[in-house]
Amino acid sequence: MIKVMIVDDHIVVREGLKQLIGLEDDIEVIAEADNGLECLNLLEKTSPDLIFMDVRMPGISGIETSRLICQKYPHIKIVMLTIYEDDKYVAEALQAGAKGYILKKVNRDELTKVIHHVMEGQAFLDPAVTAAVVNRFKPRTMSFKEGERAQLTQRELEVLKCMVAGYTDRKIGESLFISEHTVRTHIKSLYRKLGVSSKSRAVAKAIQDGLIIGYGSK
Repeated sequence: MIKVMIVDDHIVVREGLKQLIGLEDDIEVIAEADNGLECLNLLEKTSPDLIFMDVRMPGISGIETSRLICQKYPHIKIVMLTIYEDDKYVAEALQAGAKGYILKKVNRDELTKVIHHVMEGQAFLDPAVTAAVVNRFKPRTMSFKEGERAQLTQRELEVLKCMVAGYTDRKIGESLFISEHTVRTHIKSLYRKLGVSSKSRAVAKAIQDGLIIGYGSK
């Protein structure tokens, strides 16, 4: 059974989530809080596997709360659930340790999919915010942590930079002077090494793990 905590200052949101999650046989809501401080206090006596966290709340923000939780309880998965599509919030949330970022218009099937993906160790970005995130990055200012260079080849690093910049497979090929087939081969290799299954998740993991540094604003 996957144990979930919901942290949101709007009771309507909490009740709606509880109803959706309550329809699943393998997921249950064990706690809820309406602010970050209450969430932190509840963690002393509850043990959720996953927390749905609002981005903006009175007092401690959801992003700062997530950062504190990830430092003290690194085993807990955090998914930001919000109305905000701003690329700044997405990047800050993932860098704080969140494993996912989804919008509150999510339906039951999507919600269940996100929970299982994140519990399986995958990062998840709502498709609606992926474009905003990749547009935040400037290829000319991007670099990669040295430790990651041992895992990825130089060409894979170049392909990943282009993916983060939002390039299509064709544009990646044109930029690197390689065929689309070769691009897709490199992308498959990246998916395997990063443990993801889509471009949005590759971007999310790159941001979340601090793989990409030195990014600028749009």
